[in-house]
Amino acid sequence: MGHLRKKTFRLSLFAVVLTMAMTGCSSKSNEETAANKPADSGTSVSANTPDTDANAENETLPPVELTWYYGVSAQQPGQQDVEDAVNRYLKENTKLNATVKLKPVDFGSYDQKMNVTIASNENMDIIWTTGSWLLKYNENVKKGAFLAIDDLLPKYAPKTLSDLMPAKFWEDVKADTDGKIYAVPSYQVAATSFGFVFQKRFVDKYKFDVNSVKTEADLAPFLETLKKNEPGVVPFAFQAGNNGPIDGNLLDYGPVTYYKNDPYKSVDKRGTPEYKAYLDLMHEWYQKGYIYSDLATVKDFNQLMAKGNIAVMTDVTFKPGGEAGYPAKNGGNEVVRKAITDPLFTGVTTSMNAISKASKNPERALMLLELVNNDKKLYDLLCYGVEGKDYTVANGVYAPVENSAYAPQVDWVFGNQFNGLLRPGQPADVFEQTKQLNEQAGIHPINGFKFDDSSLKTEVAAVAAVQAEYAVPLETGTADPSEVLPKYLEALKKAGSEKIQAELNRQLAAWAAKNGK
Repeated sequence: MGHLRKKTFRLSLFAVVLTMAMTGCSSKSNEETAANKPADSGTSVSANTPDTDANAENETLPPVELTWYYGVSAQQPGQQDVEDAVNRYLKENTKLNATVKLKPVDFGSYDQKMNVTIASNENMDIIWTTGSWLLKYNENVKKGAFLAIDDLLPKYAPKTLSDLMPAKFWEDVKADTDGKIYAVPSYQVAATSFGFVFQKRFVDKYKFDVNSVKTEADLAPFLETLKKNEPGVVPFAFQAGNNGPIDGNLLDYGPVTYYKNDPYKSVDKRGTPEYKAYLDLMHEWYQKGYIYSDLATVKDFNQLMAKGNIAVMTDVTFKPGGEAGYPAKNGGNEVVRKAITDPLFTGVTTSMNAISKASKNPERALMLLELVNNDKKLYDLLCYGVEGKDYTVANGVYAPVENSAYAPQVDWVFGNQFNGLLRPGQPADVFEQTKQLNEQAGIHPINGFKFDDSSLKTEVAAVAAVQAEYAVPLETGTADPSEVLPKYLEALKKAGSEKIQAELNRQLAAWAAKNGK
């Protein structure tokens, strides 16, 4: 950043330009933006055609090309057309004086591709990262892949910093290593409950009261009915790892599992009687044919779900309006849902965009993220493509055109999802509901605790390998827990699970004492 200190004049111009980028010049554009904005989509950055004075000042900014890597479910045939439209919009409607090269990478190869790209120190500007899924945030902070942006945010993304989400949520973005911010969250649902998704046709046919389900075991009568009367239908299936709470009294927070009445002591869930009881239930259901027989070997649960013959599934998010998204991925079948846990705040690091340490234009990259998170029209272009060509909007509701060449369905990758469009079937106030859920959800007593496992890399890797071997067969009911669970626990012990738990509890006790818990 030393070169910036030599360019004080240019920095001041950046600040002027950023301020102007958030100032409306055309009342007609403002009216159109307001007319198309969902009721609770938040305040948008106005992005209107610059006036003469603005153009004069814009000339002082050298043109730059920014590169943005992010994950997608599938490559889009209309990708280049959308990129061209984005760059026309940036040129004609903002003061950024930059073009952006969009670099979507399939989720399946994202880690591999980005690890190579980062290691090669390739010049890139924005990199999509997640807390615990792909291109893990804290791991890449430790590697030096991202740039700390604490000092840049107030200058180059002030509206994002102040308005994107409640100020307290930024604490969740601070890195484990040094407490600094290295990414801008794509703000979305940040609280989850767990429960079940039922195909409505079966609920109606058998007059099943979904509200009678308080625990997993309460599904049994319905699953038995389905098994007896619906040949060809899978009574119960779920994505491995999304099988839900083992018991309502056990809660997970990162690597910590604790009992509700003793939150400052971590236990190894796999050794609890609650876990054993859960595995016994799953194995019983597997033997009765309630659970899909090949569930342990399913590589892509979405493909299985798309067949439309799973009667009951799990939902690990329960975001408001979530029912609306199921028919498109569930063989066209409508669903009803029932949560069995209270919502808990889960953080805002699920999807974020970081500035690459290799970026030659970090200020301009952050200015682009400022626009994406606050300019509704720019956000819509990235998420949905060109209106009229790729999608249509009626009363704020999105609909892809037939055979659309651009429908990535990853709004949550790009930025503030509350600037988006409604999906068919979602309530008009779904964004407001989601914001309220985020802000009213329960907070873990150990919220803010960060586990430093740097001295346990060997044990953590060994335990992960053991878990990869045993967890899925057991948790899908495929393996008999009376035979396999003892082997699993013994293998975990040999791998170092007890050492990990001891260090986890040492750090947790120190954190609790330091924070007056």
